[in-house]
Amino acid sequence: MEFDESLPWRVIRGEGFNAHVGPARIARAGERVWHAALDIEPRHINVGGVCHGGVILFLADVAMGTASFEAGGAHPCATIDMDCHFLAAAKRGERLMARAEQLRRVRGLSFMQCELWSGGRQVARAGGIWKYLESRAPGAGGGP
Repeated sequence: MEFDESLPWRVIRGEGFNAHVGPARIARAGERVWHAALDIEPRHINVGGVCHGGVILFLADVAMGTASFEAGGAHPCATIDMDCHFLAAAKRGERLMARAEQLRRVRGLSFMQCELWSGGRQVARAGGIWKYLESRAPGAGGGP
């Protein structure tokens, strides 16, 4: 998977953990398809000298979660299930790329799949389910 400069990339900085690991970039690449990218820096490397698996999971979650959010008309959603299979190592100085696709959306759920690539190798594949959250009117109770 190559980085496609022609896509409408935007930076996702976020707060907290997202700010610590990122910034990641994301772009819609087609009907129900989004691409995400993260440059692997020294801070992303584990004790084995390769990209930490948590960084790969981070990009998979960002790609599939953002795709679910946008496919749902900017409706907030939360990860309720995600699995990942690691296939190869991503290395320092490479760009980690994700291709997320919404497989279907039913009854407030978004079913996603994602492939992750680095250095011309598929390094992981992931899938999961995102739940669209109920909108709460101000003062409706039930927490923040």
